[in-house]
Amino acid sequence: MDDIVVPRRWFRSGVQFVRTATTVSGLTLLVGLGAVSMVADPTPAAPSEQLGMSTGPLDALMQENRCSVTGFDRDVVPSKAIVRTPNGGVDLVTFERGWAVFSGEVAGELVAVCLGPKKQAGPLPTGKPLTQP
Repeated sequence: MDDIVVPRRWFRSGVQFVRTATTVSGLTLLVGLGAVSMVADPTPAAPSEQLGMSTGPLDALMQENRCSVTGFDRDVVPSKAIVRTPNGGVDLVTFERGWAVFSGEVAGELVAVCLGPKKQAGPLPTGKPLTQP
């Protein structure tokens, strides 16, 4: 009778060992793949760092046209956009063209949306003074 009990005990121990080893190796593989995916997808840089033009022509263009890299409130509709062309240039375009770049219809990368330049108050018209009837 002892001969029959010993093989069953070895069999149970073997099955438990295989099950534990499979669980440990699966968890190790899962953690390893998670670490590799974190290293493979670095966090995106801020737009100014990504373009490498945080000062200079791009910065001046953005200030002149009141641009934002994060967008505006829902009730504000931009009139212009800044896009990076496939050859690396930066262009000020209409908002519609910027939207086409953003949605992938046109090649390029949307950099910022703009309200356009501030409207300058022109000189008062000369001639008759404004009077109320």
